[in-house]
Amino acid sequence: MSFPSTLLGQQGWMLGFAPSLELEENLIGFNARGYYGINEHFCFGPEVTLFPKQEVENNYELKITELNFNAHYIFEVSHKIGMYPLSGINYTIEQEQDSNTLEEEKEEAFGINYGFGVHYNLGKTFAFAEFKGVSGALNDEFITVGVVFVFLKNEKQTSHKE
Repeated sequence: MSFPSTLLGQQGWMLGFAPSLELEENLIGFNARGYYGINEHFCFGPEVTLFPKQEVENNYELKITELNFNAHYIFEVSHKIGMYPLSGINYTIEQEQDSNTLEEEKEEAFGINYGFGVHYNLGKTFAFAEFKGVSGALNDEFITVGVVFVFLKNEKQTSHKE
């Protein structure tokens, strides 16, 4: 079956928002990302994920700030669904506080990001879900599910065969 379609891959400037779950301590956070798609397959950009101070044990609170620069290469499964590996660099700041003594400990480290994701094309918006791991002095894993809005899109017409 052959059909003409507008390639609505992640091409142009994108801005995304998502809740994020840190898997080791089950922290809930918020992710914001700004990406640039060079073409329908390759995009990259910075991300910030904030996990506000949350109790992880009795009288023990943890706050995490993550700064990332990631890249994705999208493999189109269909004209609506894309899958991608995730790779990049990470800078993590963890702040731990004892609620009783108010003593605070802060750790900072660089790491390497790895993972994978899937997105569903909704036109100028993508719904996405991804798993990301961080390998380094502050290893961690995350699940993020959200939306990405495409701005200043390069509207090239192409034809796909399926």
